[in-house]
Amino acid sequence: MTEQRTSKLAHRLAIATAVSAVLLLLFGGTVTGIGAGMAVDGWWIVDRGKGDHFLLFYPVGDWLHSTGKFYEHVHRLIGALVGLLAIGTLIAAWRGIGRRGAIIASAIALLAIILQGAIGGFRVLENSPELAFLHGAFGQLTFGVIIAVAAVLSPRWATAERRPCKLAGSLQRRSLFAAVIVYATIVMGAMLRHGMRHDGRSPLGATEALIIHVTLVLFAVIALIALVRSLRATAAQGAADGHDRGSLSALAKRILWLGALQLLLGIGSFMVVFNGPTVEYVHNSVIPTLHVLFGALLLSQCMTSVLWSRRLVSRVAGVTTERAPAAASIGGAA
Repeated sequence: MTEQRTSKLAHRLAIATAVSAVLLLLFGGTVTGIGAGMAVDGWWIVDRGKGDHFLLFYPVGDWLHSTGKFYEHVHRLIGALVGLLAIGTLIAAWRGIGRRGAIIASAIALLAIILQGAIGGFRVLENSPELAFLHGAFGQLTFGVIIAVAAVLSPRWATAERRPCKLAGSLQRRSLFAAVIVYATIVMGAMLRHGMRHDGRSPLGATEALIIHVTLVLFAVIALIALVRSLRATAAQGAADGHDRGSLSALAKRILWLGALQLLLGIGSFMVVFNGPTVEYVHNSVIPTLHVLFGALLLSQCMTSVLWSRRLVSRVAGVTTERAPAAASIGGAA
């Protein structure tokens, strides 16, 4: 195996970006929860006609004046920090690693962050509930990309051996399906939450959105169980062949625990928001915000599984490895 360059700086910046993104998601969820999306007037220039302050130099006394302004402005400041860290990550990957995959992954993360910030800005300028929904749904996809990039820039990624494996095709398909179904569940959850927040201004009513969301949750549970089994099986086969597949075993454990916690938080959110046959939007509730965060974390691990499945295992060119184990062995020995 050809040794690939690594960069501790690039990986540390990617980790810092991911940690900042966790805070960004928590503050963003709180902004939605307390209805503070329009608490700060303007985007880059705030309080137009009442000071015309540049966003980053907004006087502390003004944004500490109310709870809504505090959460909304800190959310924007953390967003700016995430963007700056993503720029630093891209530069460090380009100069310190040089691998095309690492550079492309870092660039995709930066572009996703820029697009997410633009959606949030136009949401404020247009005072648009539709853009608020899009900002919430796309934000969790962006978070998943950020976490996945941190995996791609890790030293373990660079030193991992790529070996033909008869379970490769199954693992890749299950990883991709789990990522898609989990994100579809997130999108429907965002539609439910934002539609309720904005007095039902949603293509679906609360009851219809909830039914679809719960149905997708059931499919997601099945997909995640299948993915965990596939990750464990692939890790066990790799270990039997003398290859390090510890990253797959660890990934399976994270997905299992995150999935279980997300289910509990989903039940808690249901109990908080739904009261008998009626629906009541609850302000300042921590549980729905944590439900949003853990949904994003679960999505990020599914996306990471897609990337690891392609990095660690492969098929033998020109044949289907499930039907040609002998060819796989020959390819592995070559």
